[in-house]
Amino acid sequence: MITAGLAKSALQERFMFRRRGVTLTKALLTVVCMLAAPLTQAISVGNLTFSLPSETDFVSKRVVNNNKSARIYRIAISAIDSPGSSELRTRPVDGELLFAPRQLALQAGESEYFKFYYHGPRDNRERYYRVSFREVPTRNLTKRSPSGGEVSTEPVVVMDTILVVRPRQVQFKWSFDQVTGTVSNTGNTWFKLLIKPGCDSTEEEGDAWYLRPGDVVHQPELRQPGNHYLVYNDKFIKISDSCPAKPPSAD
Repeated sequence: MITAGLAKSALQERFMFRRRGVTLTKALLTVVCMLAAPLTQAISVGNLTFSLPSETDFVSKRVVNNNKSARIYRIAISAIDSPGSSELRTRPVDGELLFAPRQLALQAGESEYFKFYYHGPRDNRERYYRVSFREVPTRNLTKRSPSGGEVSTEPVVVMDTILVVRPRQVQFKWSFDQVTGTVSNTGNTWFKLLIKPGCDSTEEEGDAWYLRPGDVVHQPELRQPGNHYLVYNDKFIKISDSCPAKPPSAD
């Protein structure tokens, strides 16, 4: 079995630290190709972090079979206190987060959706779940290893993602202090901060920070002119007027 641990680590960094443009993404892809070539033709689930909006109780996630043969897909869900390297995993309360179908069988190149239904408390607290997508071959092909044993040529792949259930009583609030170069999440739900130093900087020169409730980012670039945005529910919010409005990519 190959666990997509690199993808998981990147996801943890998204909520804990910054992400420098596309540099981290390219670096991870390089390492993945070096360490686990089968992953290049494996499961695809899109963004590793996805949210269930406060006004809905349902969200779907598309799964794509990028392999050259059929695969079976299953899901495992854990409740977590907060995304990160020291997260505490627990079993979700019965009935709190349901999903359907129980499994998918996809031919090469096919795609389908898993659907998630939230029936938990309707309060002002944000909830996090680690959703693991498990890709299982429908056949077991093996070859001889140099040591004489058998090695599967179609391994099981596990891709970890995070589902954020926004509070049912959501409060999207933030503050920006240009003098101190500080952005604070003063509400009860997460958002993304995009920092691009200078008015003509490229995507590669920008940083992305994921702020949970109570998180604070201090950066000297925030004291200088630049294209600085918050991204909340796929909407761009410009936090400074030092440059002409030019929304970047949300990826």
